[in-house]
Parts: sequence; structure tokens; C-alpha cells
Amino acid sequence: KTINNKFLIGALITIPLLIILIIIVCRYITAPTNQDIVNNLKNMKCYTSSVEYEFKNQKLDYKENTKQYYDAEKGVRIEFKDEGDRVKVYKGGEIKIQDNDDEYSLDKDMDIIYPLAFLENIFSNSDAKEIQEIKPEWSDEIYLKLDIDYNCKNKHLNNAQFYINKNTGNPVLLKIYDVNKKERIIIKYNEFLEEKQLNDELF
Repeated sequence: KTINNKFLIGALITIPLLIILIIIVCRYITAPTNQDIVNNLKNMKCYTSSVEYEFKNQKLDYKENTKQYYDAEKGVRIEFKDEGDRVKVYKGGEIKIQDNDDEYSLDKDMDIIYPLAFLENIFSNSDAKEIQEIKPEWSDEIYLKLDIDYNCKNKHLNNAQFYINKNTGNPVLLKIYDVNKKERIIIKYNEFLEEKQLNDELF
């Protein structure tokens, strides 16, 4: 009986430890790497997100709240939530604008600011191999940070830092700096969702 009791006690101690060890190992094996997280966003074909733009300059700071719909094949739609029925649709080489009752088109090069938030533009300017894992002062969570260099002559758009929540894999923040290293635009992502497809009528 004594031997059986010792065996039972040993089993009761050992089995839970083995289970915990298996769980830890499985999590380690199945958890995506930092590169996997970045690649998932980089290769995403369809998503929606609430996006807030905060513009900073010497005279005035102001914000714009938008809803964005991205489809790699159909284009990108931005709905401006603070400005009535204002909508921009980026498709091919043009921007279709619906401003309340007015509708017109512009060349895509006429707007370089709002497309800065599009993931395809972020990854086309970033070095995805240089991924930093950080815990910033403004949050208790772990983030992945990518540095971005803008190859343009605009002194207000020199470089940026892009932050991804490591736990959720979602984009969170894009900070854009001028040549003097001052923040010029802060872009925040909320309610980010990968979508299977988006309605054609959006574009």
C-alpha cells in the first residue's frame, strides 16, 4: 500500500507538470514569429479599419476620423466621418471623390497624405527585415516596430515609425516625422478586421 500510495502521489505531481510542459511547448511551436506577423499584414488582400488622422503643425492641430476599405484588386475607399457624405475611392491612376452632392475625379498623385495609412504603401517604403520588438511608454503591451523612409522631396514627410500589436497582429499606430524629427502626422488604427471580400459597390 505504501508503494502504491507513493506511486499515486508521484503520478499526481508528474502528470500536471507534463501537461503544463506540453502546453508550453505547443504554444512555442505554434506561435507566429515576428516575421510571420509582418508578412501576414504585408500579404493581406482585403481589410477594413477605422483610421484616425491627427495633423500637427505650428498653427493648428486637428483630427479626421475615417473608415477605410481596402481590396488589393478593387481599390481603396475612405469615408470621412466628420464631413457629411465625403468619400474618396482610390482605383488605378485616379481618385473618385464624392463630396455631398458633387462628384469628380483627380489624378492619384494629387493626394499623397491619406494613402500613407494604406498597408501596401507602408510596406513598400519599410524594411520589413528590420523588426524591433518593444514595449513603449504609452502602452503595457508588446509591439513590433518598423522604420519607414519616404523617398520624396517633401520635407514634412521624411520618415515614419509603424507599430503592430504583437498579440493581435493588428496595426495600431503610424507616426510620421519631418526632416527636423518633429511629429507631423499620427495615424491610429482601430477595429481592424481582415475580410474575405468586400462589396463591389464600395468601389
